[in-house]
Amino acid sequence: MTKYLIVFCASCSGVLYGQELYYVNRLTTPVDFDGMPFEDVWQNIEPFELHQYEPIYDGKITDRTELFMTYDDDFVYFAARMYADPSMIMDTGKGRDLFKPNMDYFGVLLDTFNDYENALGFLTSPSGLRLDLTISNDAQGGFPLNSTWNTFWDVKTVKSDSGWFAEMRIPWSSLRFQDNDGEVTMGLLIRRWMPAKSQVLIYPKVRNDLGTWSSWKPSQGKRIVFKGIHSRKPTYFTPYVLSGIQREMILNNSGDTYEAMVEPEINAGIDIKYGITSNLTMDITVNPDFAQVEADDQQVNLTRFSLFFPEKRLFFQERASIFSFNMGGPNTIFYSRRIGLSDEEIIPIYGGVRLNGRFGKWDFGFLDMQTAHTDSLASTNYGVLRLRKQVFNSQSYLGGMIANQIDVNGMFNTALGIDGIFNLFGMDFLNINYAQTYENNGVTTPFSMDHSKIYLKWERRNIKGFGYDFGYHRVGTRYNPAMGFQNREDVTRFGNEIWWGWLPNAESQLYSHAVFIKGSLYKKNTDWSTESGKIGLGWKFKTKNSWRGEVIMEQFEEGVTESFTIGDAEIPAGRYNFNGFTTNKHAVQLAGQTYIKQLCWFIL
Repeated sequence: MTKYLIVFCASCSGVLYGQELYYVNRLTTPVDFDGMPFEDVWQNIEPFELHQYEPIYDGKITDRTELFMTYDDDFVYFAARMYADPSMIMDTGKGRDLFKPNMDYFGVLLDTFNDYENALGFLTSPSGLRLDLTISNDAQGGFPLNSTWNTFWDVKTVKSDSGWFAEMRIPWSSLRFQDNDGEVTMGLLIRRWMPAKSQVLIYPKVRNDLGTWSSWKPSQGKRIVFKGIHSRKPTYFTPYVLSGIQREMILNNSGDTYEAMVEPEINAGIDIKYGITSNLTMDITVNPDFAQVEADDQQVNLTRFSLFFPEKRLFFQERASIFSFNMGGPNTIFYSRRIGLSDEEIIPIYGGVRLNGRFGKWDFGFLDMQTAHTDSLASTNYGVLRLRKQVFNSQSYLGGMIANQIDVNGMFNTALGIDGIFNLFGMDFLNINYAQTYENNGVTTPFSMDHSKIYLKWERRNIKGFGYDFGYHRVGTRYNPAMGFQNREDVTRFGNEIWWGWLPNAESQLYSHAVFIKGSLYKKNTDWSTESGKIGLGWKFKTKNSWRGEVIMEQFEEGVTESFTIGDAEIPAGRYNFNGFTTNKHAVQLAGQTYIKQLCWFIL
């Protein structure tokens, strides 16, 4: 009997595709996992119907591609036959999590909790590299892919004169999901990227007017069903031992010779990951070691505000989106890098526990960690509790968070927050976030604006026709989220962007383009003077061979109340007005650097 999944969703004109549920075929014979999907197992499965997403939306597919999916009690399997002229296959590396636009890729995205917001990605190239990543917030805003997350899975690939071929297997124990008497529903997106032709093939067919990341959005995935799959409770132990000898030559008391001082060093710890249920995971760490963590990208601070660095420690990665509490830009009331790091000093961590999962429409997250005493900081406990619930429709949430830190001397800082994101109608979304902080050195009145921050954002998530992104936030004079990140204090901000966008026809060299006006204004709450302001008129585009660019003319105003230094140069207090012009294929990334260089030039 054919079944349909009917999801009422304002962003999709009432019904999300009215799509038919896809029941995945279960294996009856084992898969010969060798990277060549030609045995009878795959011959008996109907391949997915692919669609060209780029460069011509719904255009003709030039390279035959056959993608399959199946499963058994232990694994989810994907297979791909990707035919191509070997001279057109591009493959420039095999490093873990390597993600370059000049490499062929095949990958799948799984919305494992079927929440229309988060997904896990598994991608590979002709060389057989493994790229695993997470997607949060329905791939909305900035760069929504987090490749720091890693899990257990395997892939094999084969290249031949007719193209390249791949087989993936993902253990059920590496996925978190909810089962209903052995029936599991997920969202699925599949993609093939061919850089030689700037061509993206996808399944299912999704809209291309929902923004830059339309084809990565979990909300647009096909709903698939597995039968006979029940909760798994895997347990992983990751112990480590570090040892060494420190040898130092010291002049003896008589001063006539050097003597060797030898001190042995040893350190040990363990990480434990325990699946309480298939959708609830507990991580325990004792004396963690983060020596294997990827180094931060080098950044040079050319501003008077703090830089934000992303979290890369694996202990904090799984379902990290649960602990997200967006207050505009990088600002949040919980920033996990506050734990175990202080300025550039590494603070030893005794240990901690982390729980995260989903129950029905509820997201749950809990974290508690204890750091050691150092010369500059007392031993401190860090605790976070996060709850979110899907409300009204599949893309609306309401939630709250408590973030608390307290040291052995009784000094504490607590942040309480409530947040919501609501799909109002069409493609319009409203964010409403409010947070308040409490600490030892003052009495906080509930809902006091001095100790609070409010953040509002109304956006239309489209790149075709009229669009907008209006933002407002106010940071109180004594608002201080010690466990969070806040780059400006005591300000009120207005701003963001309005635009008109086009998706040209198949003959155009442009895939999309838009004209826009964007700007922001920061006012000091104390005297309503301007701290920063800018407004600009511009044009941005994406070509069908995947180039992106932006041209923008802007006018700036900066109110520097206190002098600051950049390198050896001191920037004196004062008010600065200047103009800027930026044109670059990476304008979004470089605009901030260009702006600061212009600021320094006008000051000097």
